[in-house]
Amino acid sequence: RFYANYTVADGRSPRAEYWWVALFEAVIGAVLLTVVYMAEGGPEFLQSIWDAFSGDTDNLDGMSGLGVSGIMALTILTFFGLVNFLPGIMLKIRRFHDLDQSGWLVLVFWIVGIFPVIGTVASLGNIIWYAIPGTQGSNKYGPDPYGYDNDVFG
Repeated sequence: RFYANYTVADGRSPRAEYWWVALFEAVIGAVLLTVVYMAEGGPEFLQSIWDAFSGDTDNLDGMSGLGVSGIMALTILTFFGLVNFLPGIMLKIRRFHDLDQSGWLVLVFWIVGIFPVIGTVASLGNIIWYAIPGTQGSNKYGPDPYGYDNDVFG
């Protein structure tokens, strides 16, 4: 359903749909980063990336020594991230809809996540929100994805 609803922001997504996609993306990312690490020059490359994010731009020599398998794994990882970017946003919007909340919260959490300390708190908040069971029965965003209907007489 993740790729079938590539651009669909309407409706609701249950917890299982969100967490199975998160697990799939984490496994693929871990495998590809392991390939990068095991490639020729991989540890130096990843250390250079870490140093660049830490603000230390004096030692970026490892950026150019990555082997062919590492470059291929990074290319696949980048392509995988780009392909999953839009459906991931749509899934998060539908997940918030399942909680009877506006999909605009995805943007709010993304903007707040830019700031270092507040971003950590926002990430934890996101995890908690995505772990909460959705609204049982219909809500303003659509019917319950599990089929429960509280409005039996309506």
